[in-house]
Amino acid sequence: MSTFFLFCYGSCFGSLICATSGRYARHESPYSPRSHCDTCRTPLRPWQLIPILSYLCQRGHCHACGTAIPLQVLVLEVAGGWLATTITGPATLLAVIWLYLWSYAALCDAATQTFPGIISWLSLPVLFWSAGPFVWGLGALWLLGIHLIWPHLSRPLIGDGDLEFIGLYALAFGVQATAWWLLTACLLALVLNRQSSGRIALLPYLTISALGWWLWS
Repeated sequence: MSTFFLFCYGSCFGSLICATSGRYARHESPYSPRSHCDTCRTPLRPWQLIPILSYLCQRGHCHACGTAIPLQVLVLEVAGGWLATTITGPATLLAVIWLYLWSYAALCDAATQTFPGIISWLSLPVLFWSAGPFVWGLGALWLLGIHLIWPHLSRPLIGDGDLEFIGLYALAFGVQATAWWLLTACLLALVLNRQSSGRIALLPYLTISALGWWLWS
């Protein structure tokens, strides 16, 4: 029964992450107006805001105008619920919250190739809540160094957010786990962007890989 409730709570977080990242991409307030269809702007009724069930009941379409709701919404709600079921104690709770934060950043990055910089700093205390001052100091220095250096680079080979995520992941999970995680993310990016000739958002692939390795383990 506890697993069921964890899944319900997690699916709500997945829905929230999807909605707020969409508002970020459209430069809208995360608080107002109330939830609505992005096409016809019709406010959603309470029964249309239930994660997973609302999507299935509406058969993936807006009840008012019939516009297709992106499948991404359903996938994120299911993934958010599944992720929450891995919580077994305080340590895993913090790791799951950290993954939720970077999932939000990844969705923003996929839509705009930017994300709120506060996510990096929020993820630091969440992930290293019980770590010693040495690890806290390394993480803070890593983030601070990137924030100071990256604005002065004309054409960096990798985004600052990607590098921030990589550094924090390495501190939390170690070098070997980071190597496998990065290899998976890069292979995903290469396979899914074979025809692309411009810059791609790497953060979504880093996050998908991180979620995959977390759920697998």
